[in-house]
Amino acid sequence: MPSTRKSPSHRAWVLLAPLVAIVAMFSWLGLHGDRAQATGEPARTQAGARVTFSSLKDWNLKAENLSPRGRSPLYFPLEPGFKYIMERPNRSGGHFRVEVLVLDKTEPFDIPGIGKFETAIVQEEAFDDGVLDQRAENWFCIDKSTNHIYSFGEVRWETDKLGRDVLAGTWRAGEDDGNGIAEPGLLMPEPFVVGDRYVSDGHEATAHGYTENMEKGLSITVPAGTFEDCVRTRENSLTNPSDITDKWWCPGVGIVKDQSVGELVASDALPQTDMSSFGRHHRQNAAQTTPPVAKITDSQATEIALKEVPGKVTSIEIERLGKYNVYAVEIIAKEDGVETDVFVDLESGKIVGTDK
Repeated sequence: MPSTRKSPSHRAWVLLAPLVAIVAMFSWLGLHGDRAQATGEPARTQAGARVTFSSLKDWNLKAENLSPRGRSPLYFPLEPGFKYIMERPNRSGGHFRVEVLVLDKTEPFDIPGIGKFETAIVQEEAFDDGVLDQRAENWFCIDKSTNHIYSFGEVRWETDKLGRDVLAGTWRAGEDDGNGIAEPGLLMPEPFVVGDRYVSDGHEATAHGYTENMEKGLSITVPAGTFEDCVRTRENSLTNPSDITDKWWCPGVGIVKDQSVGELVASDALPQTDMSSFGRHHRQNAAQTTPPVAKITDSQATEIALKEVPGKVTSIEIERLGKYNVYAVEIIAKEDGVETDVFVDLESGKIVGTDK
């Protein structure tokens, strides 16, 4: 699922995480039945915290069981043409919208120890105030023997200030990740057991993290409706300890709320939902953004940003934020030590948003 500009402390869809040294000695026992539970000597995160989770060696993946099509109770259907929309109206940059579509085509894999198989290609497009900002193709599949949903990687693009796609990063299970071989991630286990932890992204340089099952039996209301017997998961980065995202999933529907992305507003899984707005921003054929002309300097932008968030500036870049061209000033806040982006409009010098 799109994860977003920052979730919560870095722009997770666009920026590559730095290659970090992760303690290499992981010791897991196998799964018990269909559970994603692991025990043994805990691994360490970058911050030094101990954590135990299951990974590829626990899952007994076999190509003959892996399919690009199918359904798992808490995940959205991996069926061609299935689509849903999530929105976050008050996000930095304005109205944030994500459209997700399961494409007709599939992605082939051939991984030693697993074999040859196909994955679904799930497209995500993110819009800030109606302007396409990011696009991704994710490679997912279902294990027919367990109903677990797995990720085998992704490729992502960001849209530059001229409206062109620029490769933002990719990772693929079975390929070198700079510290070994990238492994798949488990996206949703079946059954859902509170307390289970499992690797969700297996590339140590680009996307490395684990998910913990936090709660079940929840009731939640979002714009798309009220849902019962839902669950909450928490995604944790193994390279950035402050990168934590909670997500809520409901039977027969899949994701309904994401702290970073927003809430479900429409889905093919809901018969009464109006999906006519899907793709509307493409149909509107909005004019491409013209090259920005900066009327303030980066030094002036830094000064403006530091008045808003006192602290230490770690970087400043020109970016597009919805309809604005901005200086993105990254600051480690003096007050709480949290990494914060302050977005300063290139032309007016006004602050148009912040993001932690």
